[in-house]
Amino acid sequence: MGELRWAVTDGPDGTAAVVLPEDGAAARRFAEQARGGLWCAREAGGCGGRLVVDTAGDPAGDRPVLRHAGDARCAFVRHEESAGPAYDHLRYRPALAAWLAAQGAAPRITRVPGRDGHTGLHVALPGAALEVQLAPLTDLAWRDRDDRLRRTAARVTWLYGPDADVAAATEASVRGAALVLRRHDRGLLVGVRDARGAVRWVRLSACRLTADGVAVPGLAEARCAHASRSAAREDAARRTARQAARWSQRTGAVPWDVRTGTLPFPAAG
Repeated sequence: MGELRWAVTDGPDGTAAVVLPEDGAAARRFAEQARGGLWCAREAGGCGGRLVVDTAGDPAGDRPVLRHAGDARCAFVRHEESAGPAYDHLRYRPALAAWLAAQGAAPRITRVPGRDGHTGLHVALPGAALEVQLAPLTDLAWRDRDDRLRRTAARVTWLYGPDADVAAATEASVRGAALVLRRHDRGLLVGVRDARGAVRWVRLSACRLTADGVAVPGLAEARCAHASRSAAREDAARRTARQAARWSQRTGAVPWDVRTGTLPFPAAG
């Protein structure tokens, strides 16, 4: 059995997620400072019941843990290890909502269930959508969801958490850049991941919500560099094809035949 270490401090339907300190004295201070109490968050799939700090710890590790105050029928009873992934989106949501409000937006934010208990966020805006992806997502699944999102929203911006690096790499290879998201103290950092895997980080407060999506310092430059490299590769491929065609016309031979293994130079005599 795992340990329940997650709660919210702003009521059963709240989003102010906290994690219990591992030290007993710190856990007791933590409980005292939670003036509004500790709650099993409904937004994380919990029961909405009160939680109390048990500084005796569990039998396996003598660490402080959270217990339901009464007999609760809750998804996290006997499955405490699932709480971490389930609460993860709540650690992003308040900072993201505050940033959107500062941008003058009034979005509708909903949960998106993901793999392994991870829950992402879907932010609906007029004609646009922000997709906060926290769970792992395969290349095929990303392409399918991206297509579906773009059928209903003119502009779609993905923000990828640490566990969604594969999906971030997929978008970066397709579009030249992807936006990755990390927690930093009580705020968030946004990174521009280019097609080569390099990441440039800025605070979320340095980003702007525009008619074209989320404007992040360095994003346009990364996409422009990718477009230039792609154009250069296509140009080089066209030159190679033209040279091969001219060689074939002069010699009457195909420079490379994958069926027969013909080499683009005469065999040694």
